[in-house]
Amino acid sequence: MNQNYQTRVSPQICKVQTDRKLIAVYDQLKCAALTHYAQLHAKGEYKENDHKANSLIKVTIQDYSNGTGDKNVIAQFNLAPEQIQFILTRITAGFQEFEWSQSKIYGAPDAQGYSTAQQFSISRHTNDSSGRPMKSPWRIQIVNGKGVKVQNQKGGSYMKSGSFLSEKNAFIQLTDMDLYTLLKRTDSYITNWEACMAPSLIANGKQAYEKQQQDWQSQNQGQDQGYAQNEQYQGQNPDYSQNGQYQGQNQNYASNGQYQNQAPYYIQNNIQNNPYQNQGQGNTYAA
Repeated sequence: MNQNYQTRVSPQICKVQTDRKLIAVYDQLKCAALTHYAQLHAKGEYKENDHKANSLIKVTIQDYSNGTGDKNVIAQFNLAPEQIQFILTRITAGFQEFEWSQSKIYGAPDAQGYSTAQQFSISRHTNDSSGRPMKSPWRIQIVNGKGVKVQNQKGGSYMKSGSFLSEKNAFIQLTDMDLYTLLKRTDSYITNWEACMAPSLIANGKQAYEKQQQDWQSQNQGQDQGYAQNEQYQGQNPDYSQNGQYQGQNQNYASNGQYQNQAPYYIQNNIQNNPYQNQGQGNTYAA
């Protein structure tokens, strides 16, 4: 059993364990779609298993102070790579007091109208409530449960105030070194993941973008040449200006709506017909 555990492939990046609790971080990073190659990390442009694909780092806290098995409480929360790196800067900057939290609600409502909800909070306080110095000043807490999801006017969603019901609740106290180790190793993995994934993604993305630009320019050049070769309208301005019979017609053509703004029209029409335009739109994924 132990040998199988040691040889099993795991996406775990790092873990920190105290006497009766454990916090771990896991790789859930995903590449951006080719249509959004420059952002590197997926941000919901496509779906995997009917869920929006997001590039994330999963954080779990295990509390086995009451025992293992069914008594072992495991709560989890997904953070964006930038959020991991932001929290790391709070340590390196030497913040003595710090608080940050986030909540999420997602998924289809159940029969009672509740959707999956999660809460994450992290804080650093030098002294405890009695004023005594804290040996482990960092406190991380994750609460998993459910709540009522409300749609806002912009198409997003938020959790209705007072509707959250807690199902799993776990927290852990960490020293400065413990949290620094956890976040620094995670940050290092994110950086190396980007360095590993970026070359092929960027190369393929730039190639697709250049082809898109060439196709667009080729279509527009063909239209421009068609107008330049049309002798019906070539050289009319000088002829009209020299021929007193047609004096002033140039102004009439300029004010004639039939020929107004032809270039913008063709540019817009070309964009709509571009086979590479808006390829990634409509793809979505879950938090």
